[in-house]
Amino acid sequence: MNALHSLLVFLHVVAVSVWMAAALWVSGDVSRALGLGRPYVDALAARVRPKLGLDAAAGGATLATGLLLMWEEGMTHPRIGITVGFVLTLLRLGLLAAMRRAWRSIASRLERGEAVPATDPSAKRMAMLSGIAHALWLLALAGMVFPV
Repeated sequence: MNALHSLLVFLHVVAVSVWMAAALWVSGDVSRALGLGRPYVDALAARVRPKLGLDAAAGGATLATGLLLMWEEGMTHPRIGITVGFVLTLLRLGLLAAMRRAWRSIASRLERGEAVPATDPSAKRMAMLSGIAHALWLLALAGMVFPV
């Protein structure tokens, strides 16, 4: 294994790890803070925005390092697990965009001083999307690791 390959594998694993952790608790944080109301929701945006931004950046880095690894290995026809993992990664990034829209809906109402209950449809959507996104992430990881 050459040094470039080792570096790409390391960067890919770091990107994947950061991606998994970045927004892991966001939907739960949003639901809990909304349930508690003011003053707990006042600092919510300061916690959520950076995590969703890191989620997007780490997802992009995961995709980029994965593609670089495929290129470096000369993989013109990757095995099915890699292909499935790639597709699931793209779907996971799409879910992040939907999660950000749900967050913006909540944040705009909070900025206007409105009370947003924990049962708000946008908060429920965030929780649902987060669960689906993490299931996709797990399946993508399985596709990468298991020799299918």
